[in-house]
Formats: sequence, C-alpha cells, structure tokens
Amino acid sequence: MASLLRLHPLGMRGRRFWIGSGMRALITGGTGFIGSCLALRLVAQGHAVRVLSLIRTPTEAANARRLVERGVDVLEGSVLDPDARLRALDGVQVVHHIAATMREADVPDRVFWETNVSATQHLFRASRTAGVRRFVYCSSMGVTGAIRGRRVDETAPYSPKDIYGETKAAAEAWVLAQARADGLATTAVRPGDVYGPGDRRLLRLFRMVQNGTFVHVGNGRGRRHMIYIEDLLDGLLAAQNHDAAVGEAFFLAGPATISLRDLVELIAAELGVRAPSRRVPYRPVRWLSVAVETMCRPLGVQPPIYPRRIDFFAHDYELDISKARRVLRFDPKVDVREGVRRTIAAYRTEGLLR
Repeated sequence: MASLLRLHPLGMRGRRFWIGSGMRALITGGTGFIGSCLALRLVAQGHAVRVLSLIRTPTEAANARRLVERGVDVLEGSVLDPDARLRALDGVQVVHHIAATMREADVPDRVFWETNVSATQHLFRASRTAGVRRFVYCSSMGVTGAIRGRRVDETAPYSPKDIYGETKAAAEAWVLAQARADGLATTAVRPGDVYGPGDRRLLRLFRMVQNGTFVHVGNGRGRRHMIYIEDLLDGLLAAQNHDAAVGEAFFLAGPATISLRDLVELIAAELGVRAPSRRVPYRPVRWLSVAVETMCRPLGVQPPIYPRRIDFFAHDYELDISKARRVLRFDPKVDVREGVRRTIAAYRTEGLLR
C-alpha cells in the first residue's frame, strides 16, 4: 500500500485537498465494506472525503485502490495512532467512525477494549479539538443483547452478550454522554445485518449454499433483521444531516425480518440450486466450538470453529426502526429478496460465484 500513500501523500497536500464547496468528511475504517461504500456515496454527491484505515487484506487493498481512483484521500493507519488521527482530522467537518475490532476468534479482550473503546474516546476528543462539527458513531445492534420474542427499540437497556457487544455499548454510551457534556453534535447508529455488493462477510454463506456444503445448525427459525447497503448509507447520511438526530441512537434495518432458514432457501432459489436440508443440533455444536477454541488458543492456532461463528445460527432479532423513520425520515426500500438478487448479480460479475 505504500504506492497509494505516495500517490496521495496527506502531508504534502494538507488543506489543499479540501477544494470546492462540498462537505469535508473523514471515515475511519474506510477501506472496509461499509466505509468504502459510504466514501463513494459522498464523493458522488460532490463532497471531499478522506479515509483512515488499516489495509490488511486483498479486499481492503482493492477498495483502497478504487477509492484513490475516485479521488478519495486514503491514509493508511490506525485510529490508535495519535499522529495518524491528527493528520486525518486536519480540515475535517464531519467524522463517520466505523473502524472497529469485530467478532473474531483468538483475539484478546484487551484488543476489543483498546480499539473499540479507547480509540473511540481519543478520536472523539481529537475531533472536538480539531473543530469537527458532526460526529457519527457506527455502533451495533448487539449492544442490547439477544431479545427474543419481541421487537427491540432504543429504550431497551444495554445488555451485550459478548466482548464485541460489550465494548460497542461502552463506546456508544461514552460518546453520547460526552457529547451532551461538551456540545459536539453526535449521533449513534446501530445497523442490522449489513449485506450487499462488496460485502465479503456473507459471501461464505452464499458459496456454501451454491456448493451444497451448507448445514443448518439448529432449527433456523431465528429471525435476522438485515439491511441492504444502500439503505444503510441513506440512514448514515440522515444521521449526519438531521439536527434532531443529535444526542440520539437509532436502529437502522430493512423493511422486514427473515428467518435464517427462509434466507438460505431464498439464496438457493436465486442461485438456482437445491435448498440445503441437512441439520445438526445447536447445543452440541456450540459446546464443541468452545472446546476447540479453548484447545487452539494456547497453541496460537486459528480454530476451525469457535463460539462467535456458531452464534450466527442462534441470532433472533427484530429491530423496531420507527424512531429512525420518525426522526430521520429513514425509509428502507430494498427488501431481502431484491437485495439478495442484486448481491448475487454483483458476486457473479466479480467472479466470486458461478
């Protein structure tokens, strides 16, 4: 990635990058799926965009190259780095903080606290000092934990079930409280399961369905509340632009929920393959995943299965987005069937699916 930085040396360009009448935005985690899509949407609207992001995978490197080609200022670095934060914030009016340590195996809890909480606090303080006007924090629907049998709204208390949700909840609570204290206009958004062209997280699911290797773990009846990437971008920009959003948190999700079983059957139908029917019970597999992760951790080996991966099959969420509809005028338009169809078409264009 050194070539990208030579092409776009932030230190040489400085405030000369901010040319024109558009908004000046910084996106952390900007070479990831959500961040890169948001950057391209803002550029298309005539805004100047800079991203601060680690570039660790071929996908992130490809996203970085595409952003550079579209005129985005790409700064490779970590939000944990004070110098990188200062360089990235120079001249910025709006910050979208998306960078985070996700649900990964064999990652110490301290890494989640450092990246998801401490780095967020430092970025927020630095943003205030730099004169940033709006701060949008990308939180997680997991901050409320698993609430089964009813729709969950923003009045539900924090009740995260894992270290990722715990640290996202801590960071969200801190930025909203700090914003009320010092006046930096801040909004937190809690996306549902994000998918769409460019996503690599759910690509494995699509491939397993196509290859006939997918196996249901559990009954597959748990609801998933997904959101197509373009609808999420609408919500993020509404959170950025609406004065009534300041100091608030919002769930952002699609028009309706879908069970994992129905989602898999829908993917199979759109791919033109037989829907998977093999099933194994959830609890024994969950216990096995705990044992495997426990054995692999001291060896420094990435476990083939681990609890956070198996928990994918147990999710059961229905998010109440009425607050976002009312305050942000958020109106998700892409249902799961259409979103899956568009995603498969994009995967095939990229050669990722047959």
